[in-house]
Amino acid sequence: MSSQHSPALEQLLSTRAKIGMGASLPPARPVEHAQYDFGGGFPDPASFPYDGIVEATARMMKVEGAQALTYGTPQGYLGLRELVCHKYELFEGLKVKPENIVVSNGSGHALSLAFSAFLDVGDVMITEAPTFSGTLHTIRRHGPEIVDVPVDGDGLVTSVLREKLATLRKQGRRCKLIYTIPNFQNPAGPTLTLKRRQEVVALAQEFDTVILEDDAYGELRFEGEPQPSLFSLDTSGRVVRAGTISKILGAGMRLGWLLAPSALVPVLQSFLFGGGVAPFTSRVSTWYMRDNMAEHVKVLVNVYRDKRDAMLRGLWEILKGTDVEISKPEGGFFIWIKLPAGTDTKRLQTLAGEARVQYTAGLAFFPNGGGERHIRLAFSYESPEKCYEGARLLGRAILAAKA
Repeated sequence: MSSQHSPALEQLLSTRAKIGMGASLPPARPVEHAQYDFGGGFPDPASFPYDGIVEATARMMKVEGAQALTYGTPQGYLGLRELVCHKYELFEGLKVKPENIVVSNGSGHALSLAFSAFLDVGDVMITEAPTFSGTLHTIRRHGPEIVDVPVDGDGLVTSVLREKLATLRKQGRRCKLIYTIPNFQNPAGPTLTLKRRQEVVALAQEFDTVILEDDAYGELRFEGEPQPSLFSLDTSGRVVRAGTISKILGAGMRLGWLLAPSALVPVLQSFLFGGGVAPFTSRVSTWYMRDNMAEHVKVLVNVYRDKRDAMLRGLWEILKGTDVEISKPEGGFFIWIKLPAGTDTKRLQTLAGEARVQYTAGLAFFPNGGGERHIRLAFSYESPEKCYEGARLLGRAILAAKA
């Protein structure tokens, strides 16, 4: 069957589908011949607790049986929502209720639910620049006008955020939503400081808008002090927080959630089918993580810290003495590189391909242009040895691509 759209078919498509046809796609999964897969933020398969999941599934089936294989509740499996509450209290000291959690099919779906709840075509929203390319694609599918705010070493630049909000107000327009990744920002890496977190929350209240807080990696902190979430700092019911189990258990579970003020829960839930999201995998994940979460996350922190350090060591061994800028995130999966001045990015792509090193070009992460001198590396998938070797190969390619 042809993948081309016929003119007749295109006339029948929805507005959102037509927007999607022209939207930029997130980076594809790296080609199979790539030996050093630094392109996508895929969790380390060796870290998956295979035996533990098998055992937890057997225990769960003995207790829950047929209930695990039937439809669930619209808001999601109660046990999983209780587990999320336990996670927040364990890692952050944040106490929330299961009634404020809506289970989704991964965090990407959770974010999409929030965008659907707040954005109409033509509405104005604010996002960071750079920001996660996958979410950027989802945003574009909803058709808003995207106003971007830069990121520096302390995260979202709140002085610019205030300027953009004030300018919109003078124009008689309103920002409907602020999307931010406060912990180990993807792709740039910084963690939003406490001062700026407080400022973002205050600005949302002053300018009467909502914050969508994307926290996919918060538990994977290698160093530094954790900061309170925007949700915990909010006193006016303006923050919706997205989370996922993909990075601390397995992406194939496809489980995420939104933590929302009580008034918003029915709105978000209305976009879901009545049978609930993934009742079976919700139970499997709950039965494993309920007994193993703290210990398993501790293992993951060590695993991913070793990979980050190996990649940074390889890069700096080759690129020391150049004007390259390389991030050192306190957690998460990614390293952000500003290439040396004069780097021929097309030649770099060719040379990196010959070295079988996959990365993601910076252009994918900017909503309104930019990123020509940037690339993102994911250290999550490969072993520390391959992170080191591949980083050195990429470093040599960067040197050779300098015009």
